[in-house]
Amino acid sequence: MEEQTRSEILKTIPYGFYITGVIGANGEANGFTTCWVSQVSFEPQQVIVAVRKDQHTHDLVESGGVFSLNFLDTAQEDLARKFTQTLEQENGAVGGSPYTPGEATGAPLFEEAFAHLECRVVDKMEGGDHTVYLGEVAAANLRRPADILTDLDTPMDYGG
Repeated sequence: MEEQTRSEILKTIPYGFYITGVIGANGEANGFTTCWVSQVSFEPQQVIVAVRKDQHTHDLVESGGVFSLNFLDTAQEDLARKFTQTLEQENGAVGGSPYTPGEATGAPLFEEAFAHLECRVVDKMEGGDHTVYLGEVAAANLRRPADILTDLDTPMDYGG
């Protein structure tokens, strides 16, 4: 019963949904939906993202040492759902979603996102079935003002 209570309480923490863009040392680009993201420092500007260890994208973060956070708006639930699946990279797109390589890191910046952060991994911590990456913000881009998609806007409750 206590395990269920803990799970129910943890589910009340609100999360935004992002596509985390990754690029491996071999140049392979990919992306995945994530919601376990938080800013942790003002100076330098740093964020954390938790990535499941059993995912191919985890290997790409490990080898490439960079990631991007692509912010999704409240009308982009379908896009968030798409990036929970295994997707193929092809001709400047992942799963049909076009991206441009970030100027600061090379991590994919998906054109559908309303804002982007490019981050360089500066540290990591093992967290059970996830690795928590500490990324220093190397560049930021706001394409348009919008409200971020959260788990309060959709029945989706996890992405990582």
